[in-house]
Amino acid sequence: MLSFATVISLAVIPALHSEREDAETLLRRVIESQERQQKLTREYAFRETTVTRDLDDEGRIEHAKSEVALVTPGPEGEYRRLEGKDGGPLSAEEEAKEERKFQDYLKEQLGLPAEERDRKTNDKLKRRVKRFQERLREAIEAYDFEPLEDEVIHDVPLRVFRFSPKPGYEGHSRSTHILARISGTVWIDPRRDQLAKLQVRFVKNLKFLGGIFGRVSEGSEAAAEGWLAGDPGKEVWLLDEVAISLDARLYFLKSYRQQIEIDYHDYQRYRVETEERIKPGALK
Repeated sequence: MLSFATVISLAVIPALHSEREDAETLLRRVIESQERQQKLTREYAFRETTVTRDLDDEGRIEHAKSEVALVTPGPEGEYRRLEGKDGGPLSAEEEAKEERKFQDYLKEQLGLPAEERDRKTNDKLKRRVKRFQERLREAIEAYDFEPLEDEVIHDVPLRVFRFSPKPGYEGHSRSTHILARISGTVWIDPRRDQLAKLQVRFVKNLKFLGGIFGRVSEGSEAAAEGWLAGDPGKEVWLLDEVAISLDARLYFLKSYRQQIEIDYHDYQRYRVETEERIKPGALK
């Protein structure tokens, strides 16, 4: 059930803005907010459960595997510690190996001078922000956006746009060549200037060097949805789930027909300098 505040915002806000922001305006605001969003995202550790299913030509499951990992923020990026496989815990030998690797990593990171740790953290953050901003600018260049009816996710009103490549657009780089073969839908939180949900689908085959090195087939698709976390003023959309349906071929040797589902859970505030979880218990 929607809260009273949500109902009021859905009813009143559109009336206050006779000319609502278009997708390009909202995405440029998302671009501008990226550094702040990435900093907030780095305050969280979480568990990541990945299920991969290999399919035959008829779409039947041939093989399935799963992994559970604890992901924690660090100066040079996230550290991924394997905790379980195929629905069960690691063996004693595997657990000991993961523990040694984690302790070595932690010793290395905590052994860095504070200035060096801060420099690495800031450098990693800047690279990630720049990469995300570049992809969004390329999307603005590549796509036509069609506004759809607003939706509410987790009690938050969102703007929704369908996007597709502009007529005749083929791209001018590796990343824009990919964008030219994708259509989809994006959900934007206009209050916080963040993406909340994304669905994409290949509408053309993506060939690498004319198909010699491989291809991703038309119909392959992916979806990512977030959830809103954090205290007022520090709210951030964190990943909730990702689903991928892939039909691809590598060189002439191997074909991949896979379904991949990734669930993000057990979020906790985290401080890498002391390996301290800021708040006890999982947030989600």
